[in-house]
Amino acid sequence: MMIRSLVAIAATFIVAAAVAQSDSLARFYSASITEKELNAHLSVLASDEYQGRDTGKEGQKMAAAYLKEHFQAMGIPPVPDPYAEQITEGYFQPYELVEEHVGGLSLASGADVLELGKGLVYFNLALTAGMEVRELVYLGSSATLPVGLDLAGKAVLLNGADLGSGEAAMGSLRQRVEQVRKGKPRLILVSTPKLADFAAFMHGGTRMRLADGETKSNGTPTGQLVLVDESAMNGVLGKTSMRKLVRKKPGRVVPVALDVRVAPKEERVFAENVLAYIEGTDLKEEVIVITAHYDHIGVEKGVVYNGADDDGSGTVALLEIADAFAQAKAAGHGPRRSVLIMPVSGEEKGLLGSRFYSDHPVFPLAGTVANLNIDMIGRVDSAHMKSEPYVYIIGSDRLSTELHTVNEAANKDVGLMLDYAFNAEDDPNRFYYRSDHYNFARKGVPCIFYFSGVHEDYHQPGDDIEKIRFDLLHQRTLLVFRTAWELANRAARIVVDKPMK
Repeated sequence: MMIRSLVAIAATFIVAAAVAQSDSLARFYSASITEKELNAHLSVLASDEYQGRDTGKEGQKMAAAYLKEHFQAMGIPPVPDPYAEQITEGYFQPYELVEEHVGGLSLASGADVLELGKGLVYFNLALTAGMEVRELVYLGSSATLPVGLDLAGKAVLLNGADLGSGEAAMGSLRQRVEQVRKGKPRLILVSTPKLADFAAFMHGGTRMRLADGETKSNGTPTGQLVLVDESAMNGVLGKTSMRKLVRKKPGRVVPVALDVRVAPKEERVFAENVLAYIEGTDLKEEVIVITAHYDHIGVEKGVVYNGADDDGSGTVALLEIADAFAQAKAAGHGPRRSVLIMPVSGEEKGLLGSRFYSDHPVFPLAGTVANLNIDMIGRVDSAHMKSEPYVYIIGSDRLSTELHTVNEAANKDVGLMLDYAFNAEDDPNRFYYRSDHYNFARKGVPCIFYFSGVHEDYHQPGDDIEKIRFDLLHQRTLLVFRTAWELANRAARIVVDKPMK
């Protein structure tokens, strides 16, 4: 009995010593992450020279080359066999896109023709052929579908007068449309008196989708979404105006004479995800994936949208995290599990790069332990102008209780205020579904989305490096590194103990 007790005590001391050593090493290598280096990288990637890093364009290619060059300089080797089948130049996962030049969809009602920017707005072209619409199923303004209502293949009309404005309006629209699409309608019309507010979210004259056909309309195979100006919608409805319809119960069928015309204008382009793979030791078949999107909006009307925060901040954080892990490995302190640092492209086009990876993973998703995703961690939002240093944590407890616990423990040495406001399942902004981590979450991989919130320069040309808070960017980067270090080195893989929702 005494021998067993001594063995147990010895084992406890060994485990405690191992944990203490891991913590000490994490602190040591985290010191290589500096504000100076974050600033140096961002000064390049968020400069006008990189032309806003638009997916498939020269600026994005330049950024991919910059990332590869620095991963090589860190001593991170090319992706090894047998995983290199999808990889070019040792570091790139290329994927093909269909670039749609918008303007290929119009609605004709009698002599009136509604076109993009002239009575209607749409974000992606999901229809491959036109359709005649002779009746609309009116659904009101609720996100809940009437029980037993058959919408399959039909055209539906939503009242969008109460959607609000700005980011909140987009969040409400997404939530409402997601519910309606469950009924598999072919066309979703949303009548709104504030069409200009939604038009503001359209950037450039093109939209993109993955060429392999696995996703259209931001990953939803049914339901072409078209927002229509309320006055124009009244013209389509004829004697039945929106004002009269709002008093009717959802499910009412409204006769119309509407022709949906589709003339796709498309070309093929290629983009790349960049992979820096740091092979683990005894648990190398298990992988921690750390992502951020390095693409942005590009150039519009001669103005460069540099995207210093969105998501230059996340991209340079990846470079520093990769360097810290590379230094540890070179010194013989490499991670037990493998770590994949993956800047992805195509996020601004509908999470396309991460979608492609999650559908065509280089490393099996069954062995993917977690995804830590960074998207905008360089500034302060209006809710935290006078608060202590913070970061929003989104998704940490959605699939794994342990992931949430690991991240909170990692923060003890970092000292950020962890704000879970956007982690609520009823968050109207729907941020959990709006960055690259979601493409891992939908496959059952636990994830954390690190985010500092929306600011006045979101998707505007003013998102420049001069406005980045490098002290906060540095602190937030440390948290991601410390969480990744723990996930990569702990004895047991975190457990998925919650169902997907």
